[in-house]
Amino acid sequence: MRSYSYNNDMEFLEMVDEYVTSDYVKKCLFGCLEWYMVMYHKYKFRYHVISLLGLILPTFVIVFNDIQDFEGMHVFCKVTISVISAIAAIANGLGSLYKWREKSVGYRSCAEQIKCEAVYYMAEIGDYSDPELRDGNFLEKIEDIAAKENKSWSKLEMKKQEDDDSSIEDEQEEEK
Repeated sequence: MRSYSYNNDMEFLEMVDEYVTSDYVKKCLFGCLEWYMVMYHKYKFRYHVISLLGLILPTFVIVFNDIQDFEGMHVFCKVTISVISAIAAIANGLGSLYKWREKSVGYRSCAEQIKCEAVYYMAEIGDYSDPELRDGNFLEKIEDIAAKENKSWSKLEMKKQEDDDSSIEDEQEEEK
């Protein structure tokens, strides 16, 4: 089974360039696919970096906690443990706050739906068998997919905003 790699995405775009004859359709398709593929890889990378930090850094805390008993290491280890713990907490918080995993999954899902429709379009099957309606049906389908993803993204952003607002309200209540 092939994974969602950058090279696989580029191979698909080359296939689109070869088999899609309408310049307008090609331009629209490339624009959509490139956007969703790039955004997927961007957020996937961020999610993996943050996840690795959250996984690896606490291990170093354990190591430094064990070596602080050696002569002259106590202060260094305490400072190091504090810094590493802070970085791990910030990494975990950033992952939760920005929801990079959810965003990457949404972008990948949208890219795969568009790729599926593009394959149907290039094979001229289903809604794309009638030459008169083919381009219009395809562009309409792509717009529908993008609109659904945009709505999903908006919901995610609204939830993030609500979470931010409720945490600010909680902090204000604690100060009173």
